[in-house]
Amino acid sequence: MIRRNEDPVSPRPRETKRAGYVYFPMEVLIMRTVRLALLLVAGLATGSFGQALGTATSPIPPGQVRVTTGVFTFLQGQGLAVELTGDDPCPCTCGTIFVSAFLVLDPAGVMVYADEATAYPLPSDEWLGRWDLTTTDGEPVAEGKYTLLVMTSIGDFQAELQVTAPDAAPRAGWSMAEATVCGIGLALYRRVDERDDGTTVSLNGGERLMIALPGNPTTGYGWEAVEEPAFLARIEGLPYRADSHLIGSGGVFYFRYQATEAGAGNLSFAYRRSWEATPPEKTFTLTVIVR
Repeated sequence: MIRRNEDPVSPRPRETKRAGYVYFPMEVLIMRTVRLALLLVAGLATGSFGQALGTATSPIPPGQVRVTTGVFTFLQGQGLAVELTGDDPCPCTCGTIFVSAFLVLDPAGVMVYADEATAYPLPSDEWLGRWDLTTTDGEPVAEGKYTLLVMTSIGDFQAELQVTAPDAAPRAGWSMAEATVCGIGLALYRRVDERDDGTTVSLNGGERLMIALPGNPTTGYGWEAVEEPAFLARIEGLPYRADSHLIGSGGVFYFRYQATEAGAGNLSFAYRRSWEATPPEKTFTLTVIVR
């Protein structure tokens, strides 16, 4: 759970839609560019931008954070997930962080995707960003570079993405460089769900994998890991998110992993009641290959 600054969230910038794309007003882009340039100059004066932010030990003024990390490579047709993570205990700026928007921009600053299904603002420990590499209208995005933007009550967090064709040459891998402020940063995952049952997932060393499986714990059922390869390290995180606050509603179970070394093996799960000795209601299996 991340608790940070309690200040209110700034309103979302006004947008203009055109054929599935959304354009930021020029004054918004200019304002952000100027603020980022000022922070970059301050970072260079102390050694480097990432290090300057990472070593902060005093509270961050609301809206002042600008952190960029990447590049992360995904293939068309894949899904990704992103979370805002923080050190525990937090070194500074302890309070609730609110996420106010989750967007994806192309190199020209054109918004190709906006999460319109989530009721923002939302506390960061209740938020999970998901993108299927499509536009807001549901069309697959073209190959190229994109910027994933998470707007929060303490500022903006960005990740640079490279989207390539499924039949492209093998990936060189994604950058493992990370930038944080007071231990707060973005975690990106290759996301798979029940539609990927029985398929093979290829990862590079260091990449993260998230399994998202629907279920309803109010019925007594839950997903549990049955087989986990030694080359995948489990990452702690919120294990379940309900779809609504209604009593009896279902939700999604989440399992997070990071590839630690090369290998191949099965990752499997069972949906069952823990006190029953009968076969599971459902199963889910992936073959995972780490290069």
